[in-house]
Amino acid sequence: MTEGSRGAAVLRYRDGHALRCDLTKEFTPADRMVEATSTDGDSVHVAIDDLKAVFFLKEQARRDAEMHLGRSSDEGRGGAVATVEFFDGEVIRGRMESYSVADSGFYLYPVSVDSNNRRIFVVAKSLRTLSIDG
Repeated sequence: MTEGSRGAAVLRYRDGHALRCDLTKEFTPADRMVEATSTDGDSVHVAIDDLKAVFFLKEQARRDAEMHLGRSSDEGRGGAVATVEFFDGEVIRGRMESYSVADSGFYLYPVSVDSNNRRIFVVAKSLRTLSIDG
């Protein structure tokens, strides 16, 4: 499994509902579809345009270790610290390495130690604002 491209995730839809699932296909920012299996075992194919974001979940052991240490294992990750505000008012801070307008969005690595997410695929059309800190 590559970092954050498969495994446990939460699909957050533009209409506000969420689906916990396991991604069944490698996912990249160039993809236009997410393929997953729901917790009920149903096969799910969701268009990126229907999503607000894809939250790639940390394994419990990793989250526990980071909480104990008081720092994220991604703390040394490069990239600019950015603040993302979604169309629904949710705000998340994290590091972003790059973004191409050819892609449907970008990855954001949360800076909060208590985050349950390894990284978040932010769907570009779900943004209200994106600001780079510093």
